[in-house]
Amino acid sequence: MRFDWTGLRAAIRDQVVGFVRRMCAEHPDEHIYGAAVHEFYAESGGTIAWTLVGVASEEGLAAAAPDALDARALRWSPADWPWQLDPGAIEKEWASRLEAAATAEDGRHWDTVHRRYLRTAAKACTAARKQLVAEGIVGRDFVVVAMDEEWALIPLSLTRAQVRKHFPELDTEQRETDRLAALPPVQQVAELVAIVGSHPSPLPSEQAVQWLRTLGELAVPAALARLDGSPDKWLWAKLLADIGIASDGVSDALERTMTNEHLDEPDRSWAAAALSRLGRMDLVVKRLDVIPPGVAAQGFAAPYTSFRDHGAHGPLDYAPLESALAVCPDHGPAVSEQLAPGRGLCSIGPDEAGTALAALTSALPVVRRHALLVLSDAPLSAEQRHRYYARLTQLSRDDPDPLVREAAATLRG
Repeated sequence: MRFDWTGLRAAIRDQVVGFVRRMCAEHPDEHIYGAAVHEFYAESGGTIAWTLVGVASEEGLAAAAPDALDARALRWSPADWPWQLDPGAIEKEWASRLEAAATAEDGRHWDTVHRRYLRTAAKACTAARKQLVAEGIVGRDFVVVAMDEEWALIPLSLTRAQVRKHFPELDTEQRETDRLAALPPVQQVAELVAIVGSHPSPLPSEQAVQWLRTLGELAVPAALARLDGSPDKWLWAKLLADIGIASDGVSDALERTMTNEHLDEPDRSWAAAALSRLGRMDLVVKRLDVIPPGVAAQGFAAPYTSFRDHGAHGPLDYAPLESALAVCPDHGPAVSEQLAPGRGLCSIGPDEAGTALAALTSALPVVRRHALLVLSDAPLSAEQRHRYYARLTQLSRDDPDPLVREAAATLRG
């Protein structure tokens, strides 16, 4: 589906410009320093909501936060600003068209459309500021910024000088990122590993972990060394799972961690989860005699939780879980608890919907319920959606397991 991206950018720009004009007219004695497009709410494969527009003044900030520390925190917290603009009829119509474009063809292009929408919003902020300054409504120190939760859009909507002035922590991160990017990959690994867990650091630990994940196989030896020597073994087990390389060395190291009785259960649980993510649930089953039930349950559930959605992973496959619970059925209730509604289940893509639909006839209640839940948010074709709703109706009425019936009835409602 073709979409009018130029028109969308103009709509966001005009909404910002119009609201800033209004606030300047209504508060002529206040120095308005910024506007923000914020509250980027979207549901993968479905809803894309229109944002809010916030405007703030120096005087309003001083009145709301007389303490310097509070003022610094509030200065770029647009959700806490008093002047907010909700979407009107025009904006809601644009949001509807955008969502239609994203969900067309069974949502296969949702991620691409959503990413372009975010970039378009950032460009609209730049255009809005340019127009407001040109018209003399605001001074040159005024900025319009797109603010998502991760602050990833801020550098796309501001100049480097504006980022340095208003968001110095982001500028520091960018300088460190540029420095590391210029290093050979092997040296990048060494420095990134040193950053993880260190405080303070110009680069957040989470960002260093994500970078190590993208380095893939190059990062595996360092992650294995840290798995053996670091007190935060869970973090390195998780990274190894996210990298997705199931070598004998990786499997052996994770198995040692999982079975180490001197470690805390969370570290052992993450090792078990990593093994299952890497396709080695058989090792969890093999060592049931030496691992606590809670460790086993988290290992069995891992490939079907939101943990799977980070980094590399194979296609949805219920066979390992069905095989494991055939050997140790007494672990079924604990696994069911791990995969209960609201516990954070994996998201599935269009190529996995067939597997989940077939799983609705599984002999295991935990598998049937999991498939019901993940299909509820999955991008489905019209034929798949028809099959899903028909099965949903049947399971809500006839399934022998009360938890499956309850989940089906809730989804059907």
